[in-house]
Amino acid sequence: MKKFFIIFVLFFSFSALSNEALFGSWKSDDGIRMDIFDGFKPNIGPVIYWENNELSEVYTWKVNPNNNELSIYWSSGNFNVSNDGNQLNWNNQIWKKIENIEMENVIDLKKDPDAFVNELTSFKWSSNYKKSDNKEFTKTFTSSEGVLSEFDNNNELSSITSWGIASGVMKIGDYSLYLESKISEQFLIGVDDNDTFLVLYKGDKKEIVERISLSDSREEFLSSLTTGAWMQKGGWSADLIYRYRPIEGELKGRVFTEQDNKLLSTEVWEYSPSTGAFLQSYTEYTAGLNIGDIIVFVDTNGNQNSYYRDKSVEMKTFSLNDVRNIPVTERSKDEIKETLNKQMSVGGGNDFTLFEFNEDNRTGYFHEWVSSPFQITGQTLTIGEYNQFEQLYLVEDYVVFDEQWGKKIDIRESRMKPKTDEEAEKESIEAKKTLEEEVKSSLKIKIVLKDGSSTTIPIPVSSLNDIKSISVITD
Repeated sequence: MKKFFIIFVLFFSFSALSNEALFGSWKSDDGIRMDIFDGFKPNIGPVIYWENNELSEVYTWKVNPNNNELSIYWSSGNFNVSNDGNQLNWNNQIWKKIENIEMENVIDLKKDPDAFVNELTSFKWSSNYKKSDNKEFTKTFTSSEGVLSEFDNNNELSSITSWGIASGVMKIGDYSLYLESKISEQFLIGVDDNDTFLVLYKGDKKEIVERISLSDSREEFLSSLTTGAWMQKGGWSADLIYRYRPIEGELKGRVFTEQDNKLLSTEVWEYSPSTGAFLQSYTEYTAGLNIGDIIVFVDTNGNQNSYYRDKSVEMKTFSLNDVRNIPVTERSKDEIKETLNKQMSVGGGNDFTLFEFNEDNRTGYFHEWVSSPFQITGQTLTIGEYNQFEQLYLVEDYVVFDEQWGKKIDIRESRMKPKTDEEAEKESIEAKKTLEEEVKSSLKIKIVLKDGSSTTIPIPVSSLNDIKSISVITD
């Protein structure tokens, strides 16, 4: 038993020492570079491959202690390191050590989770040594959870997701679980249950930003919420843009969700000071937090919903002064017509609506229609992006499109009238000009006469704060 113990210790020491000889940055004669890091247990760890001085891939290296075979991805073979530690022979290539990789002042997540989180959230991180991208871990409602904001080479937001730590395990997003994690003076390294490694380079210290809580600083939080717009990355589709606006009062309003400048949905939001709950449609959030360019809510199940400031939108704070309240009465019919007599839309497609008023400005028609381009190419009729037909049939007053569609020729009175390209372009320009003028002159004076009629006069200012006094002057 004693002999076995001595042999095991010697074997383990030899294995560990041979592994240590691998740690460092190596470069082959054909210019490929690999950085081999220490892992969490003997004979396995992360390795970064570089091509043309750009990070190519993060792989896992493994050493078979029985035959001293080194395996990286699909490549494997016996290896040996020169006595001075500067040359590696492996995979029919000679690799020269160009840099040592030191793991100094290591903080292990399982041993000291508080120190790990403090280091994680105090610095910027990057997936490559040039630090051309940027990853920022931010604590939110507790010291063991938060959001991860990732930026590309142009410092544009590429994603925002959640992170959390429990029982020595780090979770990033919905699926990535790192069973072991550690931070050194230069690196963050984590490994999942498939021995897939995460390697991040430590960057500069993060800027300390103010934290505004909905419960403690309601007015300041809601002011930030209703300023400009917020965004969530769309992944494979366009980004989602959220505009929170007060409508009925400073504590209740609407959130308009847009994509590609098209309105997808409108939801009611409301904050209750008595319960501290923030209700958005049917979702109840128990807390809200604004940290710099991030705003995050947490629901009753503990799930976080986070947004990032859309910096392409003007940083204007909206209040009730920006809301035009239009009561629906016959006395306000002129004002109602002015508001509704515009082309409107909702949804991600080409669904349009229009109120057409009669001369009495009290009655008319509400139109809804969908416009999709079509073209005939070869022997195919294509409508929109997906509908294709190769055969039409006409029987009685029915038109049949292959086996998919059937339409009836309708001779009832209709208000539909297609536009020419020139008309469509002209009306679009006029609508844009009208909207810009209305935005510039968001304040108006409404004068109600004794006979019940009214007239509205625009004022060339955008806020009541710009007005010192108003006087009525008679000749």
